[in-house]
Amino acid sequence: MRFTHSTVVLALSMLSIATPAAADMFGVRAGVYTDAEKPFIGVELLVPLSHSVYLNPNVEYVFVDDGTLMTFNADFHYDFPTRSATLVWAGAGLAVINSNPEGAGGNSTDVGANFLFGLGRRGAVVPYIQAKLTVADDTEFVIGVGLRF
Repeated sequence: MRFTHSTVVLALSMLSIATPAAADMFGVRAGVYTDAEKPFIGVELLVPLSHSVYLNPNVEYVFVDDGTLMTFNADFHYDFPTRSATLVWAGAGLAVINSNPEGAGGNSTDVGANFLFGLGRRGAVVPYIQAKLTVADDTEFVIGVGLRF
Protein backbone atom coordinates (compact mmCIF):
# COMPACT_ATOMS: atom_id res chain seq x y z
CA MET A 1 0.00 0.00 0.00
CA ARG A 2 1.62 3.27 -1.12
CA PHE A 3 0.34 6.69 -0.07
CA THR A 4 1.66 9.94 -1.40
CA HIS A 5 2.37 12.83 0.96
CA SER A 6 -0.43 14.89 -0.60
CA THR A 7 -2.93 12.03 -0.16
CA VAL A 8 -2.23 11.80 3.56
CA VAL A 9 -2.43 15.59 3.97
CA LEU A 10 -5.74 15.68 2.10
CA ALA A 11 -7.18 12.87 4.25
CA LEU A 12 -6.24 14.64 7.46
CA SER A 13 -7.61 17.93 6.14
CA MET A 14 -10.98 16.38 5.26
CA LEU A 15 -11.39 14.87 8.71
CA SER A 16 -10.28 18.09 10.40
CA ILE A 17 -13.15 20.04 8.81
CA ALA A 18 -14.87 19.29 12.11
CA THR A 19 -12.91 18.76 15.27
CA PRO A 20 -13.55 15.50 17.12
CA ALA A 21 -14.81 17.55 20.09
CA ALA A 22 -17.64 18.92 17.90
CA ALA A 23 -18.43 15.50 16.45
CA ASP A 24 -21.53 13.73 17.68
CA MET A 25 -20.22 10.32 16.57
CA PHE A 26 -17.22 8.59 15.01
CA GLY A 27 -17.83 5.77 12.56
CA VAL A 28 -16.32 3.02 10.49
CA ARG A 29 -17.73 1.71 7.23
CA ALA A 30 -17.11 -0.93 4.59
CA GLY A 31 -18.73 -1.98 1.38
CA VAL A 32 -18.25 -2.14 -2.35
CA TYR A 33 -17.72 0.25 -5.24
CA THR A 34 -20.02 -1.58 -7.67
CA ASP A 35 -18.70 -0.29 -11.02
CA ALA A 36 -15.07 -0.99 -10.06
CA GLU A 37 -16.21 -4.21 -8.34
CA LYS A 38 -13.81 -3.49 -5.47
CA PRO A 39 -14.32 -3.42 -1.68
CA PHE A 40 -13.61 -0.37 0.47
CA ILE A 41 -13.13 0.60 4.11
CA GLY A 42 -13.58 4.05 5.58
CA VAL A 43 -13.81 6.29 8.61
CA GLU A 44 -16.17 9.17 9.30
CA LEU A 45 -17.29 11.85 11.70
CA LEU A 46 -20.90 12.90 12.23
CA VAL A 47 -21.28 16.54 13.24
CA PRO A 48 -24.72 18.01 14.02
CA LEU A 49 -25.34 21.37 12.35
CA SER A 50 -28.97 21.63 13.47
CA HIS A 51 -31.61 19.29 14.88
CA SER A 52 -31.84 17.22 11.67
CA VAL A 53 -28.92 18.37 9.48
CA TYR A 54 -25.47 16.79 9.77
CA LEU A 55 -22.01 17.23 8.30
CA ASN A 56 -20.44 13.84 7.58
CA PRO A 57 -16.78 14.18 6.50
CA ASN A 58 -15.36 10.79 5.58
CA VAL A 59 -12.46 9.06 3.87
CA GLU A 60 -12.71 5.78 1.96
CA TYR A 61 -9.87 3.52 0.78
CA VAL A 62 -10.78 1.31 -2.18
CA PHE A 63 -8.85 -1.95 -2.57
CA VAL A 64 -7.81 -1.74 -6.22
CA ASP A 65 -5.40 -4.28 -7.73
CA ASP A 66 -2.55 -1.98 -8.73
CA GLY A 67 -1.99 1.33 -6.96
CA THR A 68 -4.22 3.30 -4.62
CA LEU A 69 -7.71 4.78 -4.88
CA MET A 70 -9.08 6.98 -2.10
CA THR A 71 -12.07 9.27 -1.81
CA PHE A 72 -12.33 12.26 0.50
CA ASN A 73 -15.92 13.31 1.05
CA ALA A 74 -17.66 16.28 2.67
CA ASP A 75 -21.25 15.07 2.80
CA PHE A 76 -24.28 16.71 4.36
CA HIS A 77 -27.50 14.86 5.14
CA TYR A 78 -30.96 15.48 6.52
CA ASP A 79 -32.53 13.02 8.98
CA PHE A 80 -36.22 12.64 8.20
CA PRO A 81 -38.55 12.59 11.22
CA THR A 82 -39.72 9.07 12.10
CA ARG A 83 -41.83 7.70 14.95
CA SER A 84 -39.70 4.60 15.35
CA ALA A 85 -36.10 3.75 16.20
CA THR A 86 -35.31 3.74 12.47
CA LEU A 87 -33.22 6.58 11.07
CA VAL A 88 -33.81 7.63 7.46
CA TRP A 89 -31.61 10.21 5.74
CA ALA A 90 -30.78 11.66 2.36
CA GLY A 91 -28.07 14.06 1.38
CA ALA A 92 -25.38 15.28 -0.95
CA GLY A 93 -21.82 16.45 -0.82
CA LEU A 94 -18.46 16.99 -2.41
CA ALA A 95 -16.16 14.11 -3.40
CA VAL A 96 -12.45 14.35 -4.12
CA ILE A 97 -11.20 11.14 -5.78
CA ASN A 98 -7.46 10.45 -5.76
CA SER A 99 -6.22 7.69 -8.04
CA ASN A 100 -2.58 6.65 -8.09
CA PRO A 101 -2.12 3.62 -10.36
CA GLU A 102 1.21 1.81 -10.37
CA GLY A 103 3.30 2.33 -13.46
CA ALA A 104 3.29 5.14 -15.98
CA GLY A 105 -0.37 6.14 -15.42
CA GLY A 106 0.46 8.84 -12.88
CA ASN A 107 -1.48 10.36 -10.03
CA SER A 108 -4.84 12.00 -10.79
CA THR A 109 -7.40 13.85 -8.72
CA ASP A 110 -11.01 14.30 -9.74
CA VAL A 111 -13.81 16.29 -8.09
CA GLY A 112 -17.38 15.04 -8.07
CA ALA A 113 -20.72 15.15 -6.30
CA ASN A 114 -22.16 12.58 -3.91
CA PHE A 115 -25.87 11.80 -3.61
CA LEU A 116 -26.76 9.46 -0.74
CA PHE A 117 -29.59 7.69 1.05
CA GLY A 118 -29.29 5.74 4.27
CA LEU A 119 -31.13 3.73 6.90
CA GLY A 120 -29.96 3.17 10.46
CA ARG A 121 -31.07 2.23 13.95
CA ARG A 122 -31.05 4.80 16.79
CA GLY A 123 -28.90 4.05 19.84
CA ALA A 124 -25.50 4.51 21.47
CA VAL A 125 -24.11 2.45 18.59
CA VAL A 126 -25.80 3.10 15.25
CA PRO A 127 -25.62 0.33 12.64
CA TYR A 128 -26.54 1.55 9.17
CA ILE A 129 -26.65 0.85 5.46
CA GLN A 130 -26.10 3.56 2.88
CA ALA A 131 -26.27 3.85 -0.90
CA LYS A 132 -24.21 6.58 -2.57
CA LEU A 133 -23.88 7.72 -6.15
CA THR A 134 -20.64 9.58 -6.84
CA VAL A 135 -20.93 11.54 -10.08
CA ALA A 136 -17.48 12.32 -11.51
CA ASP A 137 -15.36 11.38 -14.54
CA ASP A 138 -15.66 7.75 -13.34
CA THR A 139 -19.15 7.67 -11.81
CA GLU A 140 -19.53 5.04 -9.08
CA PHE A 141 -22.45 3.52 -7.20
CA VAL A 142 -21.35 2.60 -3.68
CA ILE A 143 -23.11 0.38 -1.17
CA GLY A 144 -21.81 0.46 2.39
CA VAL A 145 -22.58 -0.66 5.90
CA GLY A 146 -21.21 0.98 8.99
CA LEU A 147 -21.22 1.52 12.72
CA ARG A 148 -21.28 4.90 14.40
CA PHE A 149 -20.22 5.22 18.04
